[in-house]
Amino acid sequence: MTKYVIALLVFLAALAALLLYIGNQPELVLGSTAESGFLKFETRRIPWQWAIGFFTFFVMALIGIWSFLGWLWRLPRRVKSGVGLRRRNQALEALEEALIAGAEGDKSKARKKSQKARALIASPDLGRMVSAQAAEACGDSEEAISQYTAMLDSERTLATGQRGLAQQLLARGDLSGARDHASRAYAENKNAAWAFDTLFQAQISDHQWAAAIETLERGEKRKHIDRDIARRRRAVLQTAEADRLSGAGQSDAAVDMAVSAAQDAPEFAPAAGLAAKLLAQKGGTKKAAQLIEKAWGKAPHPALALAYRDLFATETPKVKAKRLRALYKANPTHRETILLQVEEALAAGDALTGWSALSPMVTDGTPSARLCTLAAQAETMLNNHQDARIWMERAATAPAEADWSDLDPEGESFDYMDQDWRRLIFSFGEKGELIHPRYERGAARRKPLAMKGAETTTAKADVKADTPPPSSSAKLGDVDTDDLAERLDSLLDKPEA
Repeated sequence: MTKYVIALLVFLAALAALLLYIGNQPELVLGSTAESGFLKFETRRIPWQWAIGFFTFFVMALIGIWSFLGWLWRLPRRVKSGVGLRRRNQALEALEEALIAGAEGDKSKARKKSQKARALIASPDLGRMVSAQAAEACGDSEEAISQYTAMLDSERTLATGQRGLAQQLLARGDLSGARDHASRAYAENKNAAWAFDTLFQAQISDHQWAAAIETLERGEKRKHIDRDIARRRRAVLQTAEADRLSGAGQSDAAVDMAVSAAQDAPEFAPAAGLAAKLLAQKGGTKKAAQLIEKAWGKAPHPALALAYRDLFATETPKVKAKRLRALYKANPTHRETILLQVEEALAAGDALTGWSALSPMVTDGTPSARLCTLAAQAETMLNNHQDARIWMERAATAPAEADWSDLDPEGESFDYMDQDWRRLIFSFGEKGELIHPRYERGAARRKPLAMKGAETTTAKADVKADTPPPSSSAKLGDVDTDDLAERLDSLLDKPEA
């Protein structure tokens, strides 16, 4: 506006200067040569100042009239634009208040403001999306589902509606509905990573292991999941499905599924254990042993040792020892390998060999209950009954470890339920960690494997032990490592009887 005022002032100044320069003397003479008609008029003399002033006034009047007519022409549009701008501002304010109410958890206010926003917004799709977001923010699942369902009617918001519905239904436990929407979305859009996650979650929540394997393979091909994580998840799913098939009497399919899992993820002990068990039932002892040896090389586990023993339960002690040496070689320096050697030595009555391997482990730091129990057994077999009592006392208060050392030889090594397999898909799939449900429940511990055959020996030792209980100086945790080493040396130096 300022530039127009300045231009007008400059024009008037220039006009005034022109009029001043011309003065009153020069005149404009108007005449006509017509002899008749309305064009005939008397000759008139008009000062140039008047003529210029009149012409200027005429031009300015013409411009004013044209501007006024233009303003009248644009008035309806400007009125409409002003109303629209006010409506837009009101809609934005309603949207803001709806989202704030949702974040605050005020369902009533969120619904009210969302309805107002939908009424003011010219775009129904945007209104539904804001309403759904506000409902989700305040936990109003019913309203969110309603808005997402309405989005399915528009091509623009179809994918958004599918995603929102699938996730809301999954959260509510409607696994069938969540699977339907996520499956349809994943088939229509291969880049929909959310559809893979939601579909996979719904399938494993419903314990549909075979369907989850197919979804996992599609997700891996589309690069929606890391390859190594997919491999571990698939191993858990295949093992769970093999366990289900075995329980349903479909042994052949169960064997194939379990062997595939054990070969793809040898570090997953449940797969190798189940595969070895199923193979052994069909006479495939050699292949079962190879699977366990491969698994032991990756991640030794007490359950694998138990399964390996079972494969050669009918063999002679010499053959068993030879087989176990093959298992030792698969991972000779691992803690479980050393403990397996200790257990086998004690089971064979070779307390010196067992104690020599166990001694560095129990004298380094705070030994677990498992190690203390093995030490007690070794001391008993060496007729050191007082020290055996000390180790048993330490075992009672020593920290327990989820080491699976107290597996029941007559039961399942991995007695997982459906919910346990589901947890394993993520614990092992994401981090490579097993779960131990019985340990987590705080269930009573059983004797470690090496103690299973030593109950009679221990009972006899208690009868023979007529020495008084350890003195107050032999308190729990006061075992002298130098004394242990000296006693071991003296035992090794004794001539054989």
